[in-house]
Amino acid sequence: MIRRVAWLAATALGLFAGGFVLHFPGSFGEPDWQPAAMIFGFILGFLTGVAVGLLQWAALLLPKGPGSRLALAMGVGIGVTHAFFDGAPGSVGRTFVAIVSALAMTAAFALILRERRPAALAVCFAGWTGGLLVAAAVTSTLGMPWSETPVGWSMEHAVQGLIAGLIWGAATGWIGLPDMLSRPGEIPSGSGEGRPASAS
Repeated sequence: MIRRVAWLAATALGLFAGGFVLHFPGSFGEPDWQPAAMIFGFILGFLTGVAVGLLQWAALLLPKGPGSRLALAMGVGIGVTHAFFDGAPGSVGRTFVAIVSALAMTAAFALILRERRPAALAVCFAGWTGGLLVAAAVTSTLGMPWSETPVGWSMEHAVQGLIAGLIWGAATGWIGLPDMLSRPGEIPSGSGEGRPASAS
């Protein structure tokens, strides 16, 4: 339980800070595809993701190998998310962009972190998609940004980051991702107690 709370706090606080400083998840609604904005958005998102991954690494007290892979996976997943939110046209729809972003995050966890449990990957995908969409809906309902200034835009992104982080962090914590990361070579069971990866 302590690991899961630490995971949730590190994820939410990291994305809150990333939203304020680097405008995670990006500004959606371009008139057409913007390749340059996608490249720049990926760089910003990658930096945000690595920072979040470092916080998660510290929160879980991970050894160097799993910790560095976690930072890389978060960098890739959030990098793709920021790239599409910054450079995709509004005509494709926010839901499409959230789904593509969630596919990238889930693929990063499957390939870089070797998370292969179907339920965990499904929760990772659903949590990231839902977190992004709920975050946008909440800030829209609140009428954010409250001022057309750099601080106003930063606060809007910070709130979006906080909400997305809480939703995705809670979902992946519930499915046992922090437990898997804290036990290299093991796959956590549904109860989070873990079993050897070689067991059938």
